[in-house]
Amino acid sequence: MEVSNRGSLSELPPVDSNMLTPSKKASSLSTISGLSEVPSDIIIKSRIKYGSRWSACKGLIMEYSKNTTIHGLRYLVELHRPFYEKLYWFVVLIISVYFAISLIWATYLKWQDTPVILGFDETLVPVHKIPFPTITICPEIKMERNVFDFPNISSRILEEIQKYGRFKNHENLNDEELARFMSTLHICESEVVQRFAPFLPKDIRPDIAQTLVDISISKNETGPFCKWNGRFYFCDKIFNFVPTDEGICYQFNGLQAKDIYRDLSFINYYDEDVVDFNNFFEQLPRFNNLTGNWSLDDGYVGQGYNSYPQRTAFSSARNGFFAFLQGYEHNFEYACRSFKQGYKVFLTSPESVPVTTSNYILVPHGDEVMVSVLPHYVISTDNLHDFSPEKRQCYFNDERYLRYFRSYSQSNCQVECLTNYTINKCGCAKFWMPSRCTWPLVGSAGLSAHLFFLLPFVSEPSEVPVCGVEDISCYDAAQSDLRILIQNQTMQATMDPNMKIICDCMPACTSLDYNVEISSARYELAKTLQAYREVYEHTDFMGSRLSVYFKEHQFTAIKRTVLFSIATLIANWGGILGLFMGISSLSIIELVYFFSVRLFDNLRKRRQTKKRLMKLEAGHEN
Repeated sequence: MEVSNRGSLSELPPVDSNMLTPSKKASSLSTISGLSEVPSDIIIKSRIKYGSRWSACKGLIMEYSKNTTIHGLRYLVELHRPFYEKLYWFVVLIISVYFAISLIWATYLKWQDTPVILGFDETLVPVHKIPFPTITICPEIKMERNVFDFPNISSRILEEIQKYGRFKNHENLNDEELARFMSTLHICESEVVQRFAPFLPKDIRPDIAQTLVDISISKNETGPFCKWNGRFYFCDKIFNFVPTDEGICYQFNGLQAKDIYRDLSFINYYDEDVVDFNNFFEQLPRFNNLTGNWSLDDGYVGQGYNSYPQRTAFSSARNGFFAFLQGYEHNFEYACRSFKQGYKVFLTSPESVPVTTSNYILVPHGDEVMVSVLPHYVISTDNLHDFSPEKRQCYFNDERYLRYFRSYSQSNCQVECLTNYTINKCGCAKFWMPSRCTWPLVGSAGLSAHLFFLLPFVSEPSEVPVCGVEDISCYDAAQSDLRILIQNQTMQATMDPNMKIICDCMPACTSLDYNVEISSARYELAKTLQAYREVYEHTDFMGSRLSVYFKEHQFTAIKRTVLFSIATLIANWGGILGLFMGISSLSIIELVYFFSVRLFDNLRKRRQTKKRLMKLEAGHEN
């Protein structure tokens, strides 16, 4: 056979030397040896169109490898490439694939484990964008001695218990005195409670919160005058009574109960005196009326300089909060509380209730304490909704429903968790807990992390009583048990990732806390009055001064954002594949094309060629 045109080989079937007779083999050797000079494109097309199925598959793979943009693959299947070159490129490709897969897997694990990053926000936040901290002042003096003399009543009851081994009220204490004594035990040391609780009558059920308010020192006695944002106020005009685990405290700049709780009937007491910052000394001009609203997610909306909750635009002590606090020595008592005297001060965000087991600032009597505040403001981008709360380690407000509270915060979650656990263990709630409604609970040992928060949707609410004196030891034990349970589960979670922590009170994705720097000095009130040639109406009092102010006009917020989004992950994978193998998105499309569209087209041409050859053979036979 004589070949005059190389292109015509594409129309001829491949030569199989095993099928040739000895006489024909010699004549075809020149043709076969000449095929080494034939372009590989023609040979590949010939295999696809005329070869066996296996030969056609190999031809299709060779065609794809010759045209693909994946680096190095074409050298493995070239027809005339020496073996050692193919081996070299095979090793190079294996190494490239290994490193590409390793880096892709490491990137995937990082996306799975740490998809979120905390960093500094790009712009500084002025302090007027956030509310001034809610200041909760809890005096260690819990009662006015002239209203209720706890040491005297307790000594009389104790003498009777020691004399008769029981309490039958031989001292003829009236019901009001007994009710006040039993109410006060809820804020006394546990040793004092254990001494009296077993002997007291169980038929007296006082309104504990209201009774503690009635016997507490009035707002204007504890704080005669305050100063806020450069204006003087009578403290009773800007303070609210608020029940806490520390008893009755005074609160400045907190949200009203109706804005914190879903229903006012959830709590046993709230101060009905609404704080109005339009109250002022007569010589000062009137503030503008409060308008608009505030939320932690949206900030201040439509509010002017006079806002709710209050805010300030300056960082100096002159424009912060100042309170003169006074304590009377005749009210000092050591029969109920410890020997520590003074005030515990808590700084919280307005939407949260103060958790008195957290850190506090101690203001002793006779001291001046300056508190410099630096906000810790964490914001989160909306695209974090694409990740589970476990991955980003926080909850958005619309993701975690609290039965008692309107908005989610870590402290609100902790209060609700403790409330539900106490109700479950003791069948009652402590006087300060939001507890009107609850649901039948299972044993605490088997509670899952989210059980407390699923219960509101599966059962009907019922009334829950306030714990009496006989229940004090129970709710104290419940608080300790819950703390130990959470601690043990947290430790186990470090070894077992599937371990669920009860209540699971993670931080809110948008949160506001206040870091503080404290400085203090002795405050000699008597010498100060003498220097000013003034005489104070009381002689047995001790004065303290508290100042709270922002440290800087602006601060840097913390921004929680996506470290590895889906787009970032794909871009990283594309970069790795492009670096090691030259693969791009078009390479994937090319692969699909060759083994779908091109494969279909080749199969169609093979069928047409086969029919044409069959017709030619039939014509030769005829």
